[in-house]
Amino acid sequence: MISIARTRICAVLAVAMVAALPSTSKADALKDEAIARLAASHDPEIPIAIGRVVVKQAGMLAARELLAREGKQAGLGSGWNATAPEWQAAEQALAPIVEEVITRRLEQGDWLREGWARVAASALNAEEADEIATHFATEGGREQRVVVEMVIVGETVMANYTFTDRLDYRTKGTEREVAKLQETWWAREPLRVRDFSRYPGAMRFAGENPGVKYTKTLAIQGIEVITRRIDQAAAEASAAMAGSAALVAPYIEAYRARRP
Repeated sequence: MISIARTRICAVLAVAMVAALPSTSKADALKDEAIARLAASHDPEIPIAIGRVVVKQAGMLAARELLAREGKQAGLGSGWNATAPEWQAAEQALAPIVEEVITRRLEQGDWLREGWARVAASALNAEEADEIATHFATEGGREQRVVVEMVIVGETVMANYTFTDRLDYRTKGTEREVAKLQETWWAREPLRVRDFSRYPGAMRFAGENPGVKYTKTLAIQGIEVITRRIDQAAAEASAAMAGSAALVAPYIEAYRARRP
């Protein structure tokens, strides 16, 4: 009887101990909630603005390669170039194909938040994610987030494309996208001096974990999320142009009819 009683007592204690521990599902839910708040706090507009320019330029350069190739195959001669009205009309007809890729692949910004949520989840626990999300909701934290997104992320992504000539402010046909990028960038006042010394949370974020860890993570994995998405969209836009020869044919015929 004593053995049976002892067994029952041990079983009750074991159940009580398990009940006292936080369930894995509850802990996961808390982390998911904190990660979601952190991801939602980020502004995707600068990566999107950079992506618009890169993808539009990749698509339009591919369109011009297509026009040159189709014109050469049609034997149009040197007069078939960007100064010809039919060439310009063909470019205008091809541009919406590129813009559709930009709208579908970049514009909404969910891809960035989802990607950065995965990055944050791999680097932070629930408490750390909650601390940063809470910090970013404060006055000093919002200002600090802007700096991180512009200096750590935005400038690095911009350099990645400008130094490799995949973003050229002089590319014709992308003036609207370049203007939008400049408007988005300067609206965040990149040259304004921000004094974080009056925000203890900001000083802690800049000098201690989890802030330092998160900033380093964004500087590597977070940037990779952006460049991978933009590169995929640019490749898709270029491929769409390569497969659009049928759209070019009427303009080639119009040019030939005008210049027999």
